[in-house]
Amino acid sequence: MKKRNIVGVVALSTALMVPLVATIGGTVASGATTVKLSGPTKGAKLTLMYGSSGTAETKAVNAAAAAWGKASGNKVSVISASNFSQQLAQGFAGGTPPDIFYLSSSQLETFAKQGDLLPYASHVASPSAFYPALVKAYTYNKTWYCVPKDFSNLALEINTTMWKAAGLTNADLPTTWAKLLADAKKLTHKGVVGLDIGNTLDRLGAFFAENGGSYMNKEGTKFTFNSPQNVAALKYVQSMAKQGILAFPPQQSAGWAGEAFGLGKAAMATEGNWIIGAMASSYPKIKWQAVAMPAGPKGTRGTLTFTNCWGIANQTKDSAAAVNFVKYLTSVAQQLRFANAFGVLPSRIAAANAYAKKNPSVAAFVQGAKYAMPQVSTVGFPTVQAAFDNQVLGLATGSANPVTMLNQLQSNAEALLRP
Repeated sequence: MKKRNIVGVVALSTALMVPLVATIGGTVASGATTVKLSGPTKGAKLTLMYGSSGTAETKAVNAAAAAWGKASGNKVSVISASNFSQQLAQGFAGGTPPDIFYLSSSQLETFAKQGDLLPYASHVASPSAFYPALVKAYTYNKTWYCVPKDFSNLALEINTTMWKAAGLTNADLPTTWAKLLADAKKLTHKGVVGLDIGNTLDRLGAFFAENGGSYMNKEGTKFTFNSPQNVAALKYVQSMAKQGILAFPPQQSAGWAGEAFGLGKAAMATEGNWIIGAMASSYPKIKWQAVAMPAGPKGTRGTLTFTNCWGIANQTKDSAAAVNFVKYLTSVAQQLRFANAFGVLPSRIAAANAYAKKNPSVAAFVQGAKYAMPQVSTVGFPTVQAAFDNQVLGLATGSANPVTMLNQLQSNAEALLRP
């Protein structure tokens, strides 16, 4: 099961369309090119390291590397890491990092601060070709570092058999918080809860966004976890939990909301598009559909996005070839090959729209890309988030207070920004 509790960057550049400035190897490079690429574009030997979700992804990545290598006259050695984060860190520590690698948005700030990343993105395409939230996720200190590879967004999954049995129709679809609450009540009966949602900020944060809240201010300089909008959102979730119409996976002896949904213990769930494969392989008899996350009281749409990019090591001697390879990997045609092979959503707007048109089941997930909120990438945040996540179950029992939880999260997060 892919939980995709990936944490993303929030340091937003307010001027992505202007020339970037970056320091590379002690030299300030400015202008539209940002960095000077080196090495041959033909005859280069590159290494690509990634963490695979399974056989389909492994075959697709190897096929892409072989195809580009044959067409360009280069060679790519592909490394499917069994412990990706550890092996990537070891590569950098030992001075022999891969030329190209998967990079989750949670790692961006750490790698950027260490000087390990080549900020090559503007060599590949205009940021306008990709969803803004994904560009934002890989922007640090006003520099767009790497091109987003793909993404996953949260949506709301509905068991259509239970939906019809409860007398609900398309007119009742949970497009608002009021409808979601009403639907959850009607769908809750003995042994089945209306909505199951993961007991983590990586799920609850979607409600923050829907209520006009956020994790940080627009400048990406201050945390805003205890804002009135976020407090109200968490109180909304708590009210449903206390009524017994919303449950967290541990309450239903499930490892994640998708499992509770697949086992028929929940009529609705909030998960990302990784649930499509899980339902097909583990719960093929369940009839279901996905719809976009509901809008908050003021009509604000919101969801969360989780993403990886194609990182290029600052130490590479073949940056010109590496960038050409990433251009190939992030082309519309290749992104569609990856999407068809193992279900990821393309980061290019044109590719994502084309994929959703041919695959209606992903439309709800793609829709959220227009307004999705990326996750926090501040160094040290996973520990801060864990302290918050450990309290979420208390929302159902009454042992946790939304105001207290968010004030603590705010305080702990602010400590990370202090010199």
